Amino acid sequence: QRQNNDLTMFRKIPEILTQAIAKYPDHIALVDSTSSWTYSQLGYLVQSARWQCERLIANDGQRVAIIGDNHPGYIVAYFGAQSAGIPTVEISRHTPLDNLVEIIHQTESGLLITDREDLMKMVQPDVPVLSFEDLLRPPVGFDRNDFETNDLQPEKDKEASIVFTSGTTGFPKGVVLTHSNFCFVVSSVTRYLGLNHMDRYALILPLCHTYGKSVLLTSIASGATVLMPVSFHDIQAFIQFLVQYKCTVLSAVPYHAHLLLRWADLSQHDLSNLRTLTFSSNKLPVATIGRLTEALPQVQIFSMYGLTETTTRACYVPPDRLAEKKASCGRPLPGVELKVVGEDGTELAPGRSGEVYLRGPNVMHHYFNDDALTSQSLELGWLKTGDIGYVDEEGFLYLVSREKDIIKCAGERLSPMEIEEVLAAHPNVSEVAVIGSPDSVHGEIVHAFIVPNDASIEQSELRQFCARRLSQHKQPRKYTFVDEIAKTSTGKVKKHILRKARRNDKH
Repeated sequence: QRQNNDLTMFRKIPEILTQAIAKYPDHIALVDSTSSWTYSQLGYLVQSARWQCERLIANDGQRVAIIGDNHPGYIVAYFGAQSAGIPTVEISRHTPLDNLVEIIHQTESGLLITDREDLMKMVQPDVPVLSFEDLLRPPVGFDRNDFETNDLQPEKDKEASIVFTSGTTGFPKGVVLTHSNFCFVVSSVTRYLGLNHMDRYALILPLCHTYGKSVLLTSIASGATVLMPVSFHDIQAFIQFLVQYKCTVLSAVPYHAHLLLRWADLSQHDLSNLRTLTFSSNKLPVATIGRLTEALPQVQIFSMYGLTETTTRACYVPPDRLAEKKASCGRPLPGVELKVVGEDGTELAPGRSGEVYLRGPNVMHHYFNDDALTSQSLELGWLKTGDIGYVDEEGFLYLVSREKDIIKCAGERLSPMEIEEVLAAHPNVSEVAVIGSPDSVHGEIVHAFIVPNDASIEQSELRQFCARRLSQHKQPRKYTFVDEIAKTSTGKVKKHILRKARRNDKH
């Protein structure tokens, strides 16, 4: 029994860390490529960060903007602000500079903590600035013994973070999440993953997004050690890091799985300590699940589903059901409701496809500064996800597509996801993304972008492969071979980039 049965339901984010410090003060909390910190040492840095936040924030109601790559200083900044009861504003550092500046001002951020020097220069002196490295060196004047901590008791619906979605088009949306949103998900995920203080959890997902944040918070909630590799892009160095620190849990998106299977011979490395892999963001293709199971037979694989608007988690497939439910993204977490709704607004029976609605303690409070979008997306507590899917008789959810990604070909509505699943099963296809391409006769036709494992793969081979598995109108009419497919920092395909590329493709 690995599960941490001593886990309690948290009321607010600071409790997640303070309880871990109290239980495991000398246990290693955080490891990067050069240093490590115990829970007690991490607590000291967080107290210093809180002290600085309280001194630099000028007015009540202001927020702390944290913008940067994964770094120990990011973690210290996050817990420092949360411990002071100050909401955080978080967005990918790769967002255009002008957009970042606009978001800082729109959210009334009274302090910026970042690793981008150009951003620091843009906002100073209007907004005080700290770097991540600053937070790893407590300033002169801070005395832990003189530091008084008040027992913060924010309301359960108090704003904890505004997380700006990475998005695939347009200006990022600010999703306002509460302490209760995060605490519900942390308690749920820690339980179903069976985490405890002996785990060593690799963090490769961006901390600025809720999936990466859930890795951090569930690790800390269980007293586990957070492992922070320098980069995932050097696959061999990344694997060696997992081996060296005897990683037990790794959370990723399908993009990471594709690269590991393509560039790393996993059977040649001692990954015997690795017991759990989790995948979310995009649906993990059935063929990829099979390849991972073959390469890592000892590992439990959790296929999961969620959105930023559901604090990253809504459903999961238990590993003991994965073999029979490979195409599913799971049943809802206990306490979360799911229904599939037709175009007339009525709930649909199992097997019928419609828009997926979710309701529960994980659902966001609202969109920042966008009442119209909030009212469009939330209805009597139900979140309209924009995802199209159906449930089976056991309540397992199967996603068909995003509504905006549906291909309309000769009067038929085609799911890119279904076609991507078929192409991903080809042994020489590493990655695939499918879009609709304008056609004067059919309206749209299926256009597949392929990252091959074997550069010699031919279109004729793929056409024959699809002809045996897809009806004629679903078969791609166009193929474009590329070295990589553009993605957001959370691994979502930037289909608007593909739509631009299709204008110049040769077919």
